[in-house]
Amino acid sequence: MGKILLTSMMVLAWGVAAQAQTFVAGVKAGASSSHVKLRDLQNDPLQYAKADKITGYHVGAFARLQVLGVLLQPELLLSSSGGKVEVTDSQNSTNLYIEKFRFTRMDVPLLLGYNFLKVARVQAGPVASTLLSAKQDGHDIEDYFANSDWGYQAGVGVDIWNLTLDVRYEHINRKYTNTSQQSSGKVKNEQLLVSLGFKLLK
Repeated sequence: MGKILLTSMMVLAWGVAAQAQTFVAGVKAGASSSHVKLRDLQNDPLQYAKADKITGYHVGAFARLQVLGVLLQPELLLSSSGGKVEVTDSQNSTNLYIEKFRFTRMDVPLLLGYNFLKVARVQAGPVASTLLSAKQDGHDIEDYFANSDWGYQAGVGVDIWNLTLDVRYEHINRKYTNTSQQSSGKVKNEQLLVSLGFKLLK
């Protein structure tokens, strides 16, 4: 169902391009600083606290439709994120070790925004996220997560000639279920993204 919805959104965006006053498309890449929080854990003897951020990356393509300053911008991004957590024995409150989470995803943001003076932008919207891989200290754990989830992005950007610069905040929650240990919960992944793009069509 999610893939059908994503396809429909992309087709709609491209279909109205000819009617838009301004249409641009290009490629983009950037870095991110992300962390994770484990919440609402059930049947887990350990406690997890945010320990540190990790650096990730993203690369992909974007299209932008603009009418009278209002813009619609769908994107397709290969993204890497995650974070480090501090693991504590909940019975004696002893810190045990630090674990590192790393997620690789295919993200489709669909952002709505407004353009100021043809240079500055403010944008926000939902993100459909498909999990490609998930690792916890090098061990594969993607089978414990929902394949697809939703989140959101919000941020600002500027355009100078054919270059675009974006700074955004992103929030995505993933459901976690380990049937062998009868445990479950949520992994909250937040990140700050900085992107540089180049317009190929304008």
